[in-house]
Amino acid sequence: MTLVWLLVALAAVPVLVVPLTHVVGRRAGWAVAPAYTVIAALMIPSAATVLDGGEVTARYSWVPSLDVDLALRLDGLSLVFLAIVLVVGIVVMAYSAAYLPQGRNLGFYLWMTTFALGMAGLVLADDLVLLFLCWEITSLASFLLIANAGQGGEAGAQRTLLMTFIGGLALLVAVVIIIVTTGTTSLSEALGSDVWEDHGLLTSSVAVLVAVAGFTKAAQFPFHPWLPDAMAAATPVSAYLHAAAVVKAGIFLMLRFSEAFHAVPAWNVLLTVVGLFTAAMGGLFALTQTDLKKLMAYSTVSQLGYITAAIGIGTEKALTAALIHTVAHALFKSGLFMMVGVIDHEAGTRDIRRLPALRKAMPVSFWTVVVGTAAMAGVPPFLGFVSKEMLLGSMLTATGPAWAGPLAFVGLAIGAVLTFAYSAKIVFGAFIDGERDTEGIHEAPAPLLVPAMFPIWLGLPLGLAPFLLQLPLDRAVEAMVHHEAYELALWHGITPELVTTVLVIVAGALIVSQRTRLRPRVERQLLPWSGAGAIDGFARLSWRAGSLMTRLVAADQPARHVLMPVTVLTLLMGLGSLGVLTLTDVPVTVPDLFEPLDALVALLVLLAVIGVCRADSRVTAAVYLGGVGIAVTVQLFALGAPDVGLTQLMVEVLTVIVIMLVLRSLPVRFAHRAHARKRLPLVLGLLAGAAAGLGTWVLTGRREIAETGQYFLDEGYEVTGAHNLVNVILVEFRALDTLGELTVLGMAGVAIIAVLATVPEHTLRRSAPHRGLRPLDSDRDQRAAAALEDAQANLRPLQLLLRVLLPVLLALSAVIFWRGHNAPGGGFIAALVGAASLTLVYLARPTDRAVGTRRLHLGLVGGGVSVAILTGLLGYLSQEHSSFLAPLYTYVGSQHLSSAMIFDAGVYAAVLGLVLIALDLLGTEPVTPAFTPGPRPQPRTPRTGGLREREQVGDWTELPADEKPAAEDAESTESPETTESKEQHA
Repeated sequence: MTLVWLLVALAAVPVLVVPLTHVVGRRAGWAVAPAYTVIAALMIPSAATVLDGGEVTARYSWVPSLDVDLALRLDGLSLVFLAIVLVVGIVVMAYSAAYLPQGRNLGFYLWMTTFALGMAGLVLADDLVLLFLCWEITSLASFLLIANAGQGGEAGAQRTLLMTFIGGLALLVAVVIIIVTTGTTSLSEALGSDVWEDHGLLTSSVAVLVAVAGFTKAAQFPFHPWLPDAMAAATPVSAYLHAAAVVKAGIFLMLRFSEAFHAVPAWNVLLTVVGLFTAAMGGLFALTQTDLKKLMAYSTVSQLGYITAAIGIGTEKALTAALIHTVAHALFKSGLFMMVGVIDHEAGTRDIRRLPALRKAMPVSFWTVVVGTAAMAGVPPFLGFVSKEMLLGSMLTATGPAWAGPLAFVGLAIGAVLTFAYSAKIVFGAFIDGERDTEGIHEAPAPLLVPAMFPIWLGLPLGLAPFLLQLPLDRAVEAMVHHEAYELALWHGITPELVTTVLVIVAGALIVSQRTRLRPRVERQLLPWSGAGAIDGFARLSWRAGSLMTRLVAADQPARHVLMPVTVLTLLMGLGSLGVLTLTDVPVTVPDLFEPLDALVALLVLLAVIGVCRADSRVTAAVYLGGVGIAVTVQLFALGAPDVGLTQLMVEVLTVIVIMLVLRSLPVRFAHRAHARKRLPLVLGLLAGAAAGLGTWVLTGRREIAETGQYFLDEGYEVTGAHNLVNVILVEFRALDTLGELTVLGMAGVAIIAVLATVPEHTLRRSAPHRGLRPLDSDRDQRAAAALEDAQANLRPLQLLLRVLLPVLLALSAVIFWRGHNAPGGGFIAALVGAASLTLVYLARPTDRAVGTRRLHLGLVGGGVSVAILTGLLGYLSQEHSSFLAPLYTYVGSQHLSSAMIFDAGVYAAVLGLVLIALDLLGTEPVTPAFTPGPRPQPRTPRTGGLREREQVGDWTELPADEKPAAEDAESTESPETTESKEQHA
């Protein structure tokens, strides 16, 4: 089986397991386990090639513009970890079919198999981008599996995501630096680059970043708290992810990068010190636990510390020890986790203070746990003994000062004593010391017990004949340091590590003999805080800091929201421009750029801005603001950019209309402020304008056309067959940018719906100004206001005009869309024209009825984005440039047809949906006004010199309290004609 087909097969499992789990429930594990067995069997030929000294590779172009390939490589190191993923996965899936409670368990099997896919992709990745993506897949799958445990797993899942997010961020930075430094995304080429030979700041920095990423997944201090938290997940999750897979992702990352960093001092010291400290800390914390699963979690932290320290030593023997202990740990720890599940399943608890002595009631389980814990404690003749011996010996090969090796040796020996002690605690606490009655407790059924026994008992023959693993380990070590592995053997003679092992067993036995006296002193919280508590404290501190920051803008005042960003932007523009002027030689301006029209446009913009600043009425300010946009539109047309100019014009028109809709719910005039409070906005506005002008003068118009722009001009037609370069850039050359902007546009529409759905309904209604208010005294104002009351009469000219204008606008929209690839136009401009026609339809209505349904709005937005994405997938059909969003085009007669037109159709639909959302949510008015509890009042025939109560027209001033007319007086002044008119209208 080729590597690509391996990933395809592993990807098919999560797809098929969902409908399968719907049908058979938890028993889906009995189908997944054989599937993984078949996949593993099909990989045997590829494994044989690797064991013969070769490599199996596959490379397919993925993102050619970025030189990113779907590159896979199976070498000795990836073979070892792939075997762990598949073999332990087979066992755990079979175990899950018997362990899980009755039910569908859809999330469990879906995310477990997704994790297996991500882990396989991680160990096979030979591209840095692919490596990072698979790393994140394992993080998300781990989070979802913990969260799948229900409410009890939510906090642990969040803390796990936080820790792994830190590691992912560190790895992302390291990957970016490596790609920039080495000039390639190929992992094998980057690791073999000569740039790492200089052990300077760059090499040390990247090494530390990779180490931090590895620490987060391998649960090394200070990122270890997530692993005990993860015990909220189901036992099969712990057995697979937290013993054999996800924690081994961190180990794999450190081993893979050992090729470049095994001789870097920063790498050696950091991994060795952190690993040894974590091993001792985890062992001590394991002794304090009474929950067998939590004990297993801390023991995992401790064991991973041994491996990390060995990777830090970096010698041939140390890397061999790290690999062999990785294999041994995956076997005995996955089995022990499953045995804890067996104990919990049969005894109803896993708390050693409540467990009975299960030795006689569950004899097979007893001896299986004894074998597993003996392997973990490093007792011969198990594989764990072979790996522990080699770990101890590898400490003595540490480079650096003469005392470094012996000190590391002693540190690991102390951890080994703690390992023996907590291994014995598992056996005695679960099977020997309990006082509860074992009535009703019996041995677990074979479907549950056999999968848990298999990896534990497998360590016995491998320990007696470790040479069976010699060849795979040789190839794995060769993949890292280009030397064969250290020789594996059960007996190396009388060595310091053997003597130490004997002393460790003796010391551990003494601790076990005093367990009754020591347990009350040990089984307590050693520190005033826990790791989870520290993370929660950090989260609370961050929350408080964020709350302090939000107080700066925690007000319904736009000025406070705008103040900080405008201030920061002004400083960046101003100081940056001054820095350019003082630190570099500014080129001269390109000649013949200035036109007389530029001065006129600048003057118009200046006058309009002054008008905005001086306007006392919101409507007036909106009109002046529209004038700024229109002036900029004139400038764009004058520069010969009809596409951009038309876009600017239509956006300006629609923006002004939306602003006017919003203003209906706001007071007519701005709030009066003291003169002193106007100084800060004025000063800040002048500084921002000066900084923007300085930046424009320094940075714009001082260079010829860029190389990229010249390429577009020279090659645009040849590549795309289209003449409209602006549209070609948007939907072909930079289509991915446009797709991103389109997605943001769609999210903006969804956000409008979501935000306005949370706003109280009465705040969106227009206020009723008729009580206690009076119009201006001018008779002319009163007559004008009265004329405006008759909405139907006022709208009639627009309705008549629309009969002619609407078909013209729709036809114009279609023409602009069709010709966009070869002449000014395109999907975005056509959508704006079409949206403008719908806006006219809305404005011509006498009532505030919605233009469409919310389902239609979201359908247009979501459908438009989906069409654009699907168009991108069509790019893979291109024979010349097979990539996402690669254009496909042909000719029908003389007519040029391109897949970009389908992309433009998606843009058209999304923009139209967004405009409809704005019109319907901002323009419609609730049926029941906020100022009256009764039904919505009908328009009233205006009295002479009066105004209808429903509308606010013109300027109003508050009447003194003693001059406000009473409601009954207002009603009594109605004429019979008015009353009759109201009745007829009703």
